[in-house]
Amino acid sequence: MKISKLYSNKDDFKSIVFDKGINFILSDTNGVGKSSLFKLIDFCLLGDRHFLGNEHFKDYIFYIELQISSNRYISIKRPTKTGKNIELKITKQKCILLDEKKFDKKCSLGIAKSFLENKVNYSINKFRTYIGYFLRDKYNQNNVFILKKHETLHEIEYKTVVSNLLGIDGRKIRKKYELDEKIKKEEMESTSLVNLQNELERTVKANKTLSNSYFIDRFKSNILKYGNIIINKKVDLSISFNTSNDIEFNLKVKDNQGLDSEINDEPIIKKLLCLIFQSALAETYVQKRLIKFVAFDSPFAEYKNTYEDGIYNCIHELHRIGIQTIVTSNEKFIHNSSNLLEIEDKYLTDYFTINDKLMGEFE
Repeated sequence: MKISKLYSNKDDFKSIVFDKGINFILSDTNGVGKSSLFKLIDFCLLGDRHFLGNEHFKDYIFYIELQISSNRYISIKRPTKTGKNIELKITKQKCILLDEKKFDKKCSLGIAKSFLENKVNYSINKFRTYIGYFLRDKYNQNNVFILKKHETLHEIEYKTVVSNLLGIDGRKIRKKYELDEKIKKEEMESTSLVNLQNELERTVKANKTLSNSYFIDRFKSNILKYGNIIINKKVDLSISFNTSNDIEFNLKVKDNQGLDSEINDEPIIKKLLCLIFQSALAETYVQKRLIKFVAFDSPFAEYKNTYEDGIYNCIHELHRIGIQTIVTSNEKFIHNSSNLLEIEDKYLTDYFTINDKLMGEFE
């Protein structure tokens, strides 16, 4: 799935037509809609309303067109008003559907998700669960594995998701936690307790075999690849089990001795580890039916960015293997003049200014 276009029934919304390859959305200042764009894409892809619950948007209808195969598109029409009013339509070519009266489906949010999942037929079910790992706004760049929506939830929620992404059956990982809870409620020395403890032992043993597979080896190889491209350092993905036999994921920059590097605590490294994970994820799934875009909000640092060329090379590498990239940035943060010239000449999808914002007077 790649994003083809985003538009609205309102004239003050800045419609965006995306290239299937590299897309840069630049600005000359902050507060013009770059970060709002990520929330809006998420909304159109059947996510939460976020700021769109604001009274200002009560009459807005947004449309997103997705390319789901070489000659097949699906458009989602979503009003900001809640209700059974989401509409979807499949076409064989790119279309503008502002005046369209006949859609293939009109339904509630839950049914819309099921309809879309059925049409795209992903390798992993429930694409909404994973979309945040491909669509990284500025609020989801502090932790590779724990998205903002996971912060208030039990750790098993994100661990199930990451396990599934890495080809590990998340249901089996979750089962260990469930058995732990059942054992806590059983009376000591009961037959039921012994049976649960035996089942737990078998589950733990089985889970530890899941963390070794050809798929995970490929994923780790791609982590090394993008770590080298983006920050020119060794980046290691480790999957282990702690003293409680719960699965743990770590993504760290390693020094020459194979130890955790001190730079892991730097904010820019935390951000770029998210991009490294995201890029490796996209390449590992490139031959499977899954999301085919990498969207990242403002990867370039405000100050002189040591890794600027690496980020730019990563975008080109993703393009080479067929992954769509959507990158936002204040143009002042791109310090390599040759990169900026090439972006403006070849890859500039849109440019936001204080007088030409994404959503008119709202930002």
